[in-house]
Amino acid sequence: MPTPFIIVAILVILVVVFVQMVIILSRYTKVGPNQVMIVSGRRRQLPDGTSVGYRIVKAGGTFVFPVVEQAQILSLEVMKINASKVRTRTSDGVLTEVDCMAQVKINGDDASIVAAAEHFLSKSKTEMENALRAVLENQLGDVVSELSREIVSGDTKTFTDQVRSSAAVGFAKMGLTIVSLAIEDVRTR
Repeated sequence: MPTPFIIVAILVILVVVFVQMVIILSRYTKVGPNQVMIVSGRRRQLPDGTSVGYRIVKAGGTFVFPVVEQAQILSLEVMKINASKVRTRTSDGVLTEVDCMAQVKINGDDASIVAAAEHFLSKSKTEMENALRAVLENQLGDVVSELSREIVSGDTKTFTDQVRSSAAVGFAKMGLTIVSLAIEDVRTR
C-alpha cells in the first residue's frame, strides 16, 4: 500500500504536468489561409546565413514562447483603395479631376511579407488604407501630369495601364500587388 507521501508526490507531479500542458496548449497560435503570423523575439538563422529576429508562419500554427516571443497577425485579404477627386494638371495644362479604385493585396512570398510587415504590422486597417491611398493618389497625379488631356479623358485603356504600371512599383516596395485597378471618372475643366 502506497504511503501518504508517495500519493502526495504523485499528485504534485500530475498537477505540474497538467499546468505545463495547459501553458503549452494556450501558447499554440494558429492562422488561417488568408493570414500570416509574424513571430518576433528570438533570433534565428536563415538558409542564406543571415540572422533575423522573427519567423513567418503561413496558414498553420506554431508554439509562441511565453515572455520571449510575440505573435502578430497580418491579413493577406484583398483591400479596396479609393482615390477620389485627385486634382492635377495634364501635360498640356488642363486641370483634371480623376476618381480611381484599386484592389491590392500582400504577396504571399517571404520577401513581400517582410516588406509589408515593416510597413503595416502595427497599423490598423484604416491606417493601412490611408497609406495606400496616398501612394495611389501620388502615382495617379504623376501619370496625369505626364499625359495630354486627350489621352487622360479619351484613351481610358492607355491611361489605366500607365497608372497601373506606375502604382505597381510603389506598391511592390511595400510588398503588395495590384489585383485590379479602374479609372472610374475623369473630369476636365
